[in-house]
Amino acid sequence: GFGFASSFFQKFPQFTGSLNVLDSNDLSFYNAFELIGKRRIKDGLGFQVSYTLSKSKDTRSFDPTFVTVSRGAAQSASSTPFDINNRSGNYAWSDFDRRHAIQGTFVYELPFGKEKMFGSDMPRALDFIIGGWQLAGGFNVASGRPFTVYSGFNNFTNVVQSTADCNGCSRNLGSLIQESGTNFWFSQDARSRFSNPAAGSVGNTGRNFFIAPPQLTLDTSLSKKFKFNERWSFDLRVDAKNLTNTPNFGLPTATQNAATFGRIRDGVTNNARRLQVSGKIIF
Repeated sequence: GFGFASSFFQKFPQFTGSLNVLDSNDLSFYNAFELIGKRRIKDGLGFQVSYTLSKSKDTRSFDPTFVTVSRGAAQSASSTPFDINNRSGNYAWSDFDRRHAIQGTFVYELPFGKEKMFGSDMPRALDFIIGGWQLAGGFNVASGRPFTVYSGFNNFTNVVQSTADCNGCSRNLGSLIQESGTNFWFSQDARSRFSNPAAGSVGNTGRNFFIAPPQLTLDTSLSKKFKFNERWSFDLRVDAKNLTNTPNFGLPTATQNAATFGRIRDGVTNNARRLQVSGKIIF
């Protein structure tokens, strides 16, 4: 009604909501320091431990080839350009960035029984029961992955929600706490710092600004071979998944105007401790 063309405020309005762009206009950098310590089995003990200090940043963390872009407040939507004319606006920590990671495996022959530190002179029947046990396992400890807190509003684009504003917030704002028996990653004070950005603004926190809970996994096995003669033997094994029964949380509710914002009780990504006893007869 004011004499403006239909494309004055939005270019190519005929394609609104129905045009996906496939391109390779992305940027990524990965820098890391790696340290590995290894001990070959000696005196019944062998292990390998590795530590990685890394930083990964990019404008998109998935292969865009023939992939429909994520929209709204999905975490992967932060890899969809906020502004196709300014792709660097999405440049931030990668979805898979883990600042610290420690991984390891180990094998330990328990020091009980014949030719061991304890019980080298024990009777043969007792050695048959308590000698020859072996403990093995693997573990993984890692920093939490980055995630995006959305405002809940499309202040900048109708494809991806704007990220939230946060007053005086650091990347390490979150910590696991309980409120009325419910697990939260953002405390009530932390949640009060978030607000909706101004119209036309993406938000001052940006993509993947915050860090999710760290991860811990420890799996072990205890095994022994009972040898009756040259032909017959029996292998006994006890396996433990998540031996420490540690919950590994995923991401909290990360939309600042949601009623459950900051809650993480539904975000456990691993199983509780599981024990399995198995046996195998060899003949």
